[in-house]
Amino acid sequence: MKIIRYKSNPVLTKENVLFKVNSIFNPGAVKYKGKYLLVCRVEMPNGRSSFVLAESNDGYAFKVHEKPFLTPEDHKDCFDYVEWGIEDLRVTSLNGKYYLTYTGYSKYMPLVILAETTDFKEVKIHGPITEPSNKDCSLFPGKINGYYWKVDRPSAENRRDIWISRSPDLIHWGGYKVLMQPEEGSWEQDKIGASSNPIKTDKGWLMLYHGVRGFGISSLYKLGVVLLDLNEPWKVIGKSLEPILSPETEYERVGDVNNVVFSNGWIVEDDGSVKIYYSGADTNICVAETSINYLISVCR
Repeated sequence: MKIIRYKSNPVLTKENVLFKVNSIFNPGAVKYKGKYLLVCRVEMPNGRSSFVLAESNDGYAFKVHEKPFLTPEDHKDCFDYVEWGIEDLRVTSLNGKYYLTYTGYSKYMPLVILAETTDFKEVKIHGPITEPSNKDCSLFPGKINGYYWKVDRPSAENRRDIWISRSPDLIHWGGYKVLMQPEEGSWEQDKIGASSNPIKTDKGWLMLYHGVRGFGISSLYKLGVVLLDLNEPWKVIGKSLEPILSPETEYERVGDVNNVVFSNGWIVEDDGSVKIYYSGADTNICVAETSINYLISVCR
């Protein structure tokens, strides 16, 4: 199985949201109590983003909750760092909890916020776990060599690389290493960033990432996949030479930001099939299906 777009994409647009929003996009994804749960970014009428939940019995037909799940105003102790919005959440199941990593925006530039929940009702917000400027953070779903691990994308002045770091407690981070850098002269030459939470396979840790290349006065956002060593996750075993998903359809090419496919969530089924939840043109939510075996096969 290669990458197959769901025939009825997009599965969610702003018309599915019961309160007024400009758009719905870039969801984190998880299976919770047998249901498919998306933690979706919604841009509010004031231009700042919050999160709303959408749930489904089959992974295709989603119902959006009536009220936002998490807003900047909920961040009492760190509101200064999320005042302009919270964006692009990843969710990782770990230690019987669900850990949420997402971007907080403010005049201090983007940084990564960590929160946790057990029921997707009550949320404990830990606050920033990076300095600015940083985003695209994903947690590994278990300890490796006694440490927790995360990948993220510091936005240095002239660099757009993916870094990896480790922590004894998910709060204090160190041991920073460059994991990947954009490949010059390719589809990802301008910048890259982690897309999905890594998943463990018998061949290594599998992770989606996005790559960006300038095109005229705009940019093209595409998805790739990378395989990391199981015991030394800072080592890249292989990666896709070509993007696995590119903006081709009208709902991926035309929207608030044209020519974008962007993911920060996927769900792996028991049979090894994978549902990749992604957004087209920063305007909607779509599904593409593939398999673990195929994704590993393209990691050269």
